[in-house]
Amino acid sequence: MDTIFHHLFSSPIIQVSVLILLSLGLYPISVQASERPSVSEGRKLYMHYCTPCHGIRGDGMGFNAENLDPRPANHTDSRFMSKRTDRDLYEVIKGGGRAVGKATLMPPWGGNLNDTQIKSLILYLRRLCMCKHE
Repeated sequence: MDTIFHHLFSSPIIQVSVLILLSLGLYPISVQASERPSVSEGRKLYMHYCTPCHGIRGDGMGFNAENLDPRPANHTDSRFMSKRTDRDLYEVIKGGGRAVGKATLMPPWGGNLNDTQIKSLILYLRRLCMCKHE
């Protein structure tokens, strides 16, 4: 058993991934429930939760992106993002990729983020892509 554990966690990719997932869960950002969704709060949340995979610019080139297959979505791609409704984005943020039949590596953030925070993230995503949904 000890050798399986050692072998599994000897990979630097696994170590970094576990570290990221643990750190994201241990340091949640809080927004008061009475606040309305805002782009500025969405940006803060994006920088905290999304940039390891989606990148600081939202282009899908975060520092962990090269270790993921499929690659993270490019949120600056207006053609791609305009095909996603706000409801689609809400569902994937809340339930993760698995909940919507997409990449299982996209974690569900519904346990960390409330509805206002998720809606703030969606406002920021729309700012990144400079698009509206179809």
